[in-house]
Amino acid sequence: MIRKLLLTLLLIFGLSISAYCQEREKLERYIEEYISMTPPVADSLIKACDYLIGFTEDTIIKTHIAGYLFDRFYSSKVMGMENVAIYIAKNYFINKKLEWKGDDGMLLLRMFVEFNEHSLIGMDAPELNLEDTSGIRHSLRSFNSKYTVVYFFDTDCSLCKKELPGLRDTIKKYQGEDVGVYAVYTQSDVNRLKQFIKQEFSRDYDNWIFTIDTDFSSGFHKLYNVLKTPQIFLLDINKKVIGRNLDNKALGQLLGSVTQNEKQLSRNIDAFLTDYLKVVDIGDTTAMRTAIEPLYQKSTEGGPDLYRMMFLRLFDILQLSDDTTYQKCALFVAENYIENRSHLWWDNSIPGEYVPKMAERIKRNMTGAIANEFTFYTKKMEPVALHEIVSKYTILYFYSPKCAVCKPFGMDLESMYKSLKKRGAKIIAVDVESDFNTFGKELKKVKVPWQRCFVKEEDRLDLYYKFRKEEVPMVYLLDSDKRIIAKKINTTTINTLVK
Repeated sequence: MIRKLLLTLLLIFGLSISAYCQEREKLERYIEEYISMTPPVADSLIKACDYLIGFTEDTIIKTHIAGYLFDRFYSSKVMGMENVAIYIAKNYFINKKLEWKGDDGMLLLRMFVEFNEHSLIGMDAPELNLEDTSGIRHSLRSFNSKYTVVYFFDTDCSLCKKELPGLRDTIKKYQGEDVGVYAVYTQSDVNRLKQFIKQEFSRDYDNWIFTIDTDFSSGFHKLYNVLKTPQIFLLDINKKVIGRNLDNKALGQLLGSVTQNEKQLSRNIDAFLTDYLKVVDIGDTTAMRTAIEPLYQKSTEGGPDLYRMMFLRLFDILQLSDDTTYQKCALFVAENYIENRSHLWWDNSIPGEYVPKMAERIKRNMTGAIANEFTFYTKKMEPVALHEIVSKYTILYFYSPKCAVCKPFGMDLESMYKSLKKRGAKIIAVDVESDFNTFGKELKKVKVPWQRCFVKEEDRLDLYYKFRKEEVPMVYLLDSDKRIIAKKINTTTINTLVK
């Protein structure tokens, strides 16, 4: 219907300029109808614009349609529509295919394009490698955060001052989502920047980096359309622009939307993997490859983000399972789909540190393996090295004072204590949660016959990489050589295995 109406109007316009002037409002109404039926994404709208502009060979009508569409998307309040305006400007006016309205207008058009074309939605954010107040350079593209807020500001800008408290609150609200701020001071006075940081950020601001370009050599003004302040951009995990020309309210809404979408995707991935692992065979290496390779192919087709979410979650599901087959598959996934594909990870610590360490934990926590050495501490800060304990059996019991299951488990264990001791078993209970002071208070409140220890704060990450202590109560039964006889066992199993 719209195609027919446009054709009729264009035929009328071809008869005379006066008819065109009389009917152009009707034309614009039909253009709006056509655009309203187009998906509101830049690629689809660009195709729609090309179609509308190319519908006639009449240069006057073509120019009017192109100009109307440019004005429409240039003035749109919807983020991302500037992509369409810039496309029209570059492909119809700046290249002289159609004539723009006067020389002054062309200058403004060129400025609009030059100051916006480098940082559009969906683009890789232009690199900035600016100095902080100590002269240390910080690369934006190497800034280690899942979401990066690029914040251009001026200490003398009244709007910046007004918006700053809200911006800080927004960043704090989403701190758990790994949001960092790459802040760029748009003036050249380092001392003013130092004073500003001291006044406004007297407390900890680990997820903020403040930078300055004293000679303006980076060209950040043109790269990021910094003609006014504040100017806020939001980048995703790959440092692609997902939000631009934001105010604080829009930033909060966008962060809420993208983080919620990611959580929903994560839930969907969890459900899918749980069902998938129930129906595939992973009994040997060939079966593992047959089951996992299609997941890799499909997830990478969906982009690196989907691959990373899919395979990190797959690895964690497999490695946290008590099923030996799943644990062997976790090692297979680590070696063949994560550790050797570091180029697909924005955070190299995952394929380079986390996954290798967790893979090693799987190997060292399997039945028959010699348990990792570790040093715990008593209330007197005396070290207790696991491998130096001399006993026929060692019952290594990880617990938390806040664990609801640990209390009845401890009561059952206490009822068996004398019998276990006679059979050569020594119990070492390790509080995995309390600091030194809390640990001491708990010792006074609850009396037990076995030795209790705690873990120093600086040693907790190392403990995580060596023992499955996150699921309390977690019990390891070790022989005299500290070889694992069994783990994650209840008191009945302990009583059976300790002979």
